[in-house]
Amino acid sequence: MKRNDIRAIAFDMDGTLLNEKGQISSRIKKVLNKLKEREIELMLSTGRSYEALLPFKNELELNSPVICYNGAQVLQADGVIIRNHTIDNDISGHLVSFAREKCVHFQAYSNGTLYFEKMTPEAEAYENHVNLRGKVINFDTMKPHDFTKLMYLGAHEKLEGLSNSIKELYSGNLSVTFSNPVYLEFMPGGVSKGDALYEVAEHLGIETTNIMAFGDGDNDISMIKVAGTGVAMENATSELKSIADEVTLSNTDDGVAEFLEEFFGL
Repeated sequence: MKRNDIRAIAFDMDGTLLNEKGQISSRIKKVLNKLKEREIELMLSTGRSYEALLPFKNELELNSPVICYNGAQVLQADGVIIRNHTIDNDISGHLVSFAREKCVHFQAYSNGTLYFEKMTPEAEAYENHVNLRGKVINFDTMKPHDFTKLMYLGAHEKLEGLSNSIKELYSGNLSVTFSNPVYLEFMPGGVSKGDALYEVAEHLGIETTNIMAFGDGDNDISMIKVAGTGVAMENATSELKSIADEVTLSNTDDGVAEFLEEFFGL
C-alpha cells in the first residue's frame, strides 16, 4: 500500500493509541496533526462508550466518525448516531443470571450509561480506567435492558471458560470478545469493529482498502482484517499479530507514531 492510497486511519485506544498511563503522547499528537493537514480522516475505534472516548476526541480535535462498543454503535463526528445495536433482551437476561451463578462481576451499558449491581473492586478499577462513573441498579428492574454492551470482569482463566460456554450456546446471536485479558465483552450478534468499519467507509465515501487500522486486542482482529493496511502493536495478542500486515513498536514506545512517521515520511 502506498502512502497516497491511505484516506483514513482507524485507531484502537487502550493498548494502542494510549500509552501505559492512559494518555496520548505529544509525539503522537504531532504526527496526527501533520496527517490532518493532508486531509486524512482520523477516527477512534474502541470498546469504550462515546462518553468515555469524547475527551480524547476533543483533545485531538478530530472531526471524523467514531466506532464505540466494539462496533455496536457508530456516530458521526458531531455525535449523531449512525447505527446502534442492542443485545436481545432474553440473551442479556441469561448473561446476567449466568454471571450471578458463576459469581463473576458483570456490568453493562444502556443508552450511554454504565450500570452494575454492586460496587466491587472490579467496578471501581474499571471506572478509574475509563474515567467514567457508573450507577448501581438491580438489573431485574431494567425492562427492557437495551444493553449495547455487557461485560464480565475477572481473572482471564475463569473468563475464558465462561466465554467458551456462552459461545457454544449463542453462536451467531451474540458477539463475544476480549478487549483485554480481564474484560470479556458481549455485543449483539454480527457486531464487530470490522463490520462497523465497512459502514464508516460507506459513510465517508471511500473503500476499506484505503483505510489503515491499528490495534492490539482480539476485539481488533476484524478491523485489522477489513482495513487495507492492518497494523498490530508489539504488545498485541499473538492471534492479532498473525493476521496483521505489519507490526510496530508497543504502545509504551509510541508504536503508532513510529509507524506513521516512517510510512508517510513525516
